[in-house]
Amino acid sequence: MTLGKSVIIGQNVVIGPDVKVGDKCKIQNNVSLYKGVVLEEGVFCGPSCVFTNVNDPRAEIERKSEFRPTLVKRGTTIGANATIVCGHTIGEYAFIAAGAVVTKDVPAFALMAGVPAKRIGWMSREGHKLGPDLVCPVTGRRHTEAGPDKLEEIA
Repeated sequence: MTLGKSVIIGQNVVIGPDVKVGDKCKIQNNVSLYKGVVLEEGVFCGPSCVFTNVNDPRAEIERKSEFRPTLVKRGTTIGANATIVCGHTIGEYAFIAAGAVVTKDVPAFALMAGVPAKRIGWMSREGHKLGPDLVCPVTGRRHTEAGPDKLEEIA
């Protein structure tokens, strides 16, 4: 396990072996980070969010050799009670709504909700929902869609 600087860890948090937690992450109560989970800098894990480690668990069958890595990139927010199915990457500054179930890779800046999670919009780096003009309502930072599931900031 590797913990970065200025990490905040809530009550009843379990951090397993071979887990990396970047600087300035906030892990709320009742979260378990299993082997192979990597949280880059500035990731927020809401209360009771869940990370799986295998896709088809059985109590009677040991599948430790089948653990799949999960990468959560910089600045992502994962809402309370969301589930992140192992083996996927969540892009920078994505926002996973409370209760969502992530079953595939998530693009950077995506706002994901539902079961299974689907992209329902875009978020700014600062965590604000972007309107149709793709301008952050707080900072004025502009974005452009560079493809059906790709958002880029305009310099």
